[in-house]
Amino acid sequence: MKKSLILSLMFVICATGCDIYTAVDYHFPYDFDAVYCFIPKYGEVWVKDTTICFSREELQLLTLLDGGDGRKYGQLTVGSGDIARQFDLWKCDTVSFFIFDKGIVDNHPWDYIVKNYCVLQRYDFSEDDLARINCQISYPPTKEMANMHMFPPYDE
Repeated sequence: MKKSLILSLMFVICATGCDIYTAVDYHFPYDFDAVYCFIPKYGEVWVKDTTICFSREELQLLTLLDGGDGRKYGQLTVGSGDIARQFDLWKCDTVSFFIFDKGIVDNHPWDYIVKNYCVLQRYDFSEDDLARINCQISYPPTKEMANMHMFPPYDE
């Protein structure tokens, strides 16, 4: 049985040097086949919040493509600017990714998910963190992500 997940991207950012659009690359093990994300409105101020502060209805389906290397990948493009501009627009120093199991989201009420914090992984990225990994987000976290703030903490 294939696993599915929901990736809640709490922001839209750009690889260093990008000046036409905002892009985030995401990578998952081959076992995963569905990804959803939450995208704040471009230029909307983001208030740091490690709780689930969005609704199920705000999640969007993303595409996962077969990378041929046992991983699936995709890219989200929205807005324009670079990493620094995105953080300036949100007036924040940290932005969070939330990853959920699709089966949990599909089979439980949203208030249950929020109350029980049914999050597989939460990443809290600074501007420097994202630049260091070149806006390439992986689940599970890679060794390159080990020193970044996340919950649960990185474990080899």
